[in-house]
Amino acid sequence: MKAVLLALAVPLAATAQTPSSPAADAAPGGSVATAIEVCEPQGQHRYLARLVCPDRSHPQFERAGSVGERTPLPANMTEAQSVRLVEAMLAGKPLAPGEPDHHVVDRYRVVCGTRETSLYLDMYHCDRPPPRIAPAGFELID
Repeated sequence: MKAVLLALAVPLAATAQTPSSPAADAAPGGSVATAIEVCEPQGQHRYLARLVCPDRSHPQFERAGSVGERTPLPANMTEAQSVRLVEAMLAGKPLAPGEPDHHVVDRYRVVCGTRETSLYLDMYHCDRPPPRIAPAGFELID
C-alpha cells in the first residue's frame, strides 16, 4: 500500500517551474509547505477563479500535476500505517491537532498577462471554510 501512496504522490520532476524568490515561497500557495487549503478539485477551481491579477483581470490557470506530500512520509512507515493514511485522505478525514499533513499537493500554473506563477494547493481540507487569503501578487474576490 505504501507503493500506492507513493504512486499518488510521485513528484513530476520533469515539470518546469518558474523560479521564485524566498518571499514568494513563504507566501500562501508559494510552496508545497504553504499550500492553500481547499476542498476537492472543485474547491481548487473555485479558489483560483476568485484570484485577480494586478491589472484587475482574472488569471488563466491549469493544473501542472501533483508534486508530492506536503510533509514527507516517515522512512519507517509500515504498510498498515500507509493504508490508514490513504484511507483517511480519501475519506476526507480532518487532521488531528499537531498531526503531520501528508496530503498530496497539486501545482497550478497561473498566468497574468506575460507573468506565470506556480501556486500550490492541498485539496484535502474539507473541514474548514474556503480560504480568504490571496497569494503574493494577487487579490481575492468573494
